[in-house]
Amino acid sequence: MKLEWRRPTAPSSWLLLKPGAEQAAWRWALVEAGSPVRQGQGMPPSGLSARPALIVPGEACSHFQVPAPPGLKREEWPLLLEDRLLQGAEEVLCTSLGGAAGELRLVTVERQRLDDWRAVCAAWGVVPERCWAEFQLLPEPAPGCCWHWRQDETRDLFKGVCVEGRHHWLAWPAALADQRPAQWEGLQVDPLEGDWPAHLGALDTLPGLFEQRRGGRRTELPRLPWRLAVACLALTGIWGGLWFAQQWRQADLYRAQVQAVTGQQATARQAAQVLKRLREADRERQLRLRQLEGLQTELHGWLREHPGWRLRGVRFDGQRWHVRVDGEGDAPPWQALASAAGAGVQVQPGARPAQWQVVFDLGAAS
Repeated sequence: MKLEWRRPTAPSSWLLLKPGAEQAAWRWALVEAGSPVRQGQGMPPSGLSARPALIVPGEACSHFQVPAPPGLKREEWPLLLEDRLLQGAEEVLCTSLGGAAGELRLVTVERQRLDDWRAVCAAWGVVPERCWAEFQLLPEPAPGCCWHWRQDETRDLFKGVCVEGRHHWLAWPAALADQRPAQWEGLQVDPLEGDWPAHLGALDTLPGLFEQRRGGRRTELPRLPWRLAVACLALTGIWGGLWFAQQWRQADLYRAQVQAVTGQQATARQAAQVLKRLREADRERQLRLRQLEGLQTELHGWLREHPGWRLRGVRFDGQRWHVRVDGEGDAPPWQALASAAGAGVQVQPGARPAQWQVVFDLGAAS
């Protein structure tokens, strides 16, 4: 007997296209055998024999790991994030990266930004076959470890898995590298530098965020014998009964989940009011985090333009951002920075000359 062995398929060549921040140039990389062999900025050269893929920058996507009931449909995924998104569900595209039993790992991208990036690719004559988040290019870290990817002097990307198995993504200003959130403490850090990782994950098997849908050919089903048709109807009735029973149990589960969040309430109306207050508090917290991000960007931009000034310390208590700086020359425009972010500001001289202690109140305008 002659045995024929099928050779493993060689990995595809990929042309990765990553939009730049704001007005910065795009970056591209030609990947062969899992490693970048050519790279550059702006429009990629023509004639590259590779499959194009759009890379969503790390700061332009959001990653969530949330509890999810079984059998949830794709169009129902945004409902799990209703209280966590600043935009409406129709303004974002949501996809799943899988997850353990009873949970989902979801990634969201603003729909308009994705359409704009696709328009740029179309103007170049490129139609991306796949779309991945920048974090997906990094291999999955082991529990208790994280990747620290520094691409330039302004931004860091962190991808880690805590010992409990929860996945975390973080795009963080490089100037605040020593003040990362608490969940990153204790993780073993593996550093990377450069525009692209030297070794990427298995791109051919990487789950895409938003793939191009291809039209299918319409096929005609053969006519079924009447006995088989009756059997199908009977199975459909059984399945329908099981589905209704599952929905009944699911309703009990939802009520238990709501009670775990709101506590024991006398009526459903009272529970809805509690959920509304919790949702408003979370939206206010998200708004303050957005304000804080804008303040950080503006202040660090001013400090880069004035090297005689140095940032000595920061602290955020959930509403007020405490900043301590010192330097020589004209002081930073505190009032202008606060007004741009919709915050109040208090400025006090420090214990030493040319030292300032500033408190931005992010709740002053609310």
